[in-house]
Amino acid sequence: MNSDRGSFREVEHTADLAIEVTASSLTGLFATAAEALFALIADPKTIEPREEIAVATTGDGPEELLHAWLRELLAEFNLKGFVGARCEIERITSERVEGRIKGERLDLKRHRFYTEIKGVTYHDFKVWEQNGEWHARIIFDV
Repeated sequence: MNSDRGSFREVEHTADLAIEVTASSLTGLFATAAEALFALIADPKTIEPREEIAVATTGDGPEELLHAWLRELLAEFNLKGFVGARCEIERITSERVEGRIKGERLDLKRHRFYTEIKGVTYHDFKVWEQNGEWHARIIFDV
């Protein structure tokens, strides 16, 4: 799936769900990874931007920060049923990320539900910059 900032694709993995994300900037990587997480949970075409939530988290460097960011977003889904359609990163440093997610609460009558994601694993989790692009490999426990 492509957006104006980056893209993600599912990669084959034995038991869990794996994706690779590519973007031209670190903010684009975080935004695309967030949108990918929600797109794996429910069809993004059916999610309307009815609500906006602010999410912030801390970490040490891009890898730890992305992992913490995705865990926070998954908590929004698990605790409140929130699914996002669009993510905007407002601020990112080496130790903190702040963003806004537009979406709504999951409604099984209107949304096409794909899968329940239990967690963001540390297995093979990786963030790197190569040839001016940012990349991430993320494996979700399903």
